[in-house]
Amino acid sequence: MGGVSQVVSRSRPDKPQLTQFHQRIAAETLTARGGGGTTRLAGALAHSAVDLNPHQIEAAAFALAALPTGGAVLADEVGLGKTVEAGIVLAQLAAEGKARAVILVPASLRAQWREELRSKFGLDAAVVDGDSVREKERQGLRTNPFDTGGIVICSHPFAALRQADIERVPWDVAVIDEAHRLRNAYRKDHRTGQALRKALRKAPKLLLTATPLQNDLMELLGLAAFIDDALLGNEEAFRSQYASGELTEDKAADLKSRLAPVFIRTLRRQVKEYVKYTARRSIVEDFAPTAQEQELYERVSEYLRRDDAYAIPAARRQLFVLVYRKILASSSFALAATLDRLADTLDQKIAGVECSAQAELLLEMDGFAEEVEELFDDAGGPSRPKGQAALRRMNDELSELRACARLAREIKVNAKGDALVRGLDRCFTVAKACNWPDKAVVFTEFRRTQDYLARLLKAKGYSVTCLSGDVGGTDKRQALVEEFRNETQILIMTEAGAEGLNLQFCNLVVNYDLPWNPQRVEQRIGRCHRYGQQRDVLVLNFLNRQNAADNRLYDLLSQKLALFDGVFGSSDEILGALGTGIDFEKRVLDIYQSCRSGEQIDAAFQKLRGELDDRISARYAAARALLFERFDGEVRGRLRVAEQKAKEAVARREAEEDALVSAVLADDAPRPAEAEPEAPQPPAKGRTGRARLVREAAEKVRARPQDAVSFLELPAVNLPAKLGRLAGREGWWFAYKFSFDALVSEERVIHLVLWHDGERFHALTPEEAEAFAALPAEEAKAGPRGATVSIGSAQEEALETIHARLVQDLQERIARSYDEARDRWDRSVEDALASPRKAVDDARAAWAKARGALHDRSEAPLRDRRAACERAEREYRRKLDDLRATEGHRYAEKDRAVADLRKRAEIREKRTLVATAYWRAP
Repeated sequence: MGGVSQVVSRSRPDKPQLTQFHQRIAAETLTARGGGGTTRLAGALAHSAVDLNPHQIEAAAFALAALPTGGAVLADEVGLGKTVEAGIVLAQLAAEGKARAVILVPASLRAQWREELRSKFGLDAAVVDGDSVREKERQGLRTNPFDTGGIVICSHPFAALRQADIERVPWDVAVIDEAHRLRNAYRKDHRTGQALRKALRKAPKLLLTATPLQNDLMELLGLAAFIDDALLGNEEAFRSQYASGELTEDKAADLKSRLAPVFIRTLRRQVKEYVKYTARRSIVEDFAPTAQEQELYERVSEYLRRDDAYAIPAARRQLFVLVYRKILASSSFALAATLDRLADTLDQKIAGVECSAQAELLLEMDGFAEEVEELFDDAGGPSRPKGQAALRRMNDELSELRACARLAREIKVNAKGDALVRGLDRCFTVAKACNWPDKAVVFTEFRRTQDYLARLLKAKGYSVTCLSGDVGGTDKRQALVEEFRNETQILIMTEAGAEGLNLQFCNLVVNYDLPWNPQRVEQRIGRCHRYGQQRDVLVLNFLNRQNAADNRLYDLLSQKLALFDGVFGSSDEILGALGTGIDFEKRVLDIYQSCRSGEQIDAAFQKLRGELDDRISARYAAARALLFERFDGEVRGRLRVAEQKAKEAVARREAEEDALVSAVLADDAPRPAEAEPEAPQPPAKGRTGRARLVREAAEKVRARPQDAVSFLELPAVNLPAKLGRLAGREGWWFAYKFSFDALVSEERVIHLVLWHDGERFHALTPEEAEAFAALPAEEAKAGPRGATVSIGSAQEEALETIHARLVQDLQERIARSYDEARDRWDRSVEDALASPRKAVDDARAAWAKARGALHDRSEAPLRDRRAACERAEREYRRKLDDLRATEGHRYAEKDRAVADLRKRAEIREKRTLVATAYWRAP
């Protein structure tokens, strides 16, 4: 910054001092916006509770540079912290006064995003969903729920439903997490993607995905279209140019050059010297159900296979059967209550109050939001008896459900529960030997099973904390996490309760109920096995070896999908291929419903495994490498430079902030390092406290009266060699703030230093002025010696030189962005015209052939040949007219875009004199 950092280093460490002149400069410099590269990120990094991982800094700088021309796709492999990269961008934009951001995520990640932004960056975000909107409407507030002036988080589908509301907000940035879910957004029939493209068309965007290319090159068009329609052209042009036939090296090189300004991807192998991840290891605890449990399983399983069961709503049969099968595998205690509810439902249906009964059934869906959203049955279904026959059938079914419920209540001990106690004892023995914490996170999908496990484990002497979706509010949830961290051994969580929690202090994950959805398994383990985990993570699963389907499902999850062992768990290719995982769950449900014998189960799972092999295509893994991967050596070299620059920039920034706060708020508040200690408060609180204090100090400096001229002494003994000629001299020091707004915008505080040689004034070079501004100085009372010497034209000439240099540098950067954006449009137009031009060429060739046929000896009558020639000419002229119309449309579209781009590239500038000083170097 100049004027602060070296003053701090050369002043007394216990109480660094800045003159009021230096305070004024620091206030403006530390709140200036814009800039480029790592330096621009120094403020966000200094105020964030994140490690300085160089690949994340590089990605965040890349994203900030790309936002003015549409945005970027952050495509690092799984586990490298794309959320942190986006958070750094959001924090920096907020510091620059650009606080309006919308974050679109899968519903299950909303709370996690909110918590990470708060804990790591001190950023508050509002989660907007149907419940929150309806609550505001009940209170009479019918304003746009997204127009909060800050950060808003919502799910992809909800944002698509509220397209008009989102479109009305002037967003500074839109972040789309798990963006591969929108990879088909180029298609007109992809309603969610089309709605979001329209809603966000004016907003700069960041797309986050570990799988930018999964199964089809057309997916790249879907992602690129969110950033800029011109990036890869229209669907027809892209398909013909890149997605038809093999992706040759020439095609790949061309496509890579078009993607490079927008896509950045770092691989795990490229950052292993910076990012240390622990391993995950699986432990399987076998159990054998008792005779009563097996009888209950078989009876309920057969009931669920019946398509004509009256107690299960036909319109949502698939959804309810999926949930009931999971309850069946969870515990007899959860199942007993469910069977009672089913029986009550049927009883009410017989009595004619079906609607209220179905509403009660929906209460079973806690933690299955995605399934509720995506699983619908086709209309129809098997025909059922009517009249008295239906009544008899319903009464028989009611008796069957009551009998199963009685059997479930008679079961007092679950074999899987006993296996849980054995498994925990075994894992805690391992933990003790490894000096690991005596803690475990136990996941179940159902509240009643959670209650049963809490009773069971407390009876065995364990201390227990329970967390479910019923616990409302971030503070209450965090209080339970702290209770688990500091007091109890075991945290029992339902799926809904697990949203958004980071539990790196625990390294034992227990899947009491194993989800069928691989995405959900990975999210569970990821609560503990994530960046910041210091120990290997143990994953404990339970397996009923007598159940063939359970066996094959576990083999598929553990072997093919590699969820439980290794350093990173399931690969991004696999998880990306599975999408939301709901389709996978449906396939597994079909197997449980339709297969009875071991042979049928084996064949069905083998078929499912083969389909996964097809979806996880080696062809597209190779294409991904061609298009997105950079040379390892080049990447590592760049990351080493980025790390060093970031550390230096952050160190300077922190020193400058400490100096300003200490000097301005010395009587009001302690120094930043002492103001808000990081423990035991949330991780980011102390760092966000630093940011608040800096803002307060800057505002206090701006608000106080300022001397027209300050008088400074800079002891000659501190002058470096290159400034040695200033010893015994004096002169003027002007600090100017230049503000530039254009495609690339920034604010810069510049120092103009004049020194007098006894006859006239000379200006220091900009580099010398920066070094001069960093020298320690003291306030003096004396002004210029004798009569004031006129500075003549020296000031204006130096100022003009500085201004020209700043403008030239900015224009060069703007020109690069402008030329890059214009080139996108040039190529987009050429892509769009390629097909109609080929059609004209083909029609011209057909006409020429028809003309030639007039003179050939042919069996066809001359009249027919003339008619064919005339038709060919008309077709050629029609194609030519079409081409001219398309050219007119496309070039007009390009001209409008380029004109808008040219207008945005025009520099609007402002110059402010921040402070003036007369200095002496005695």
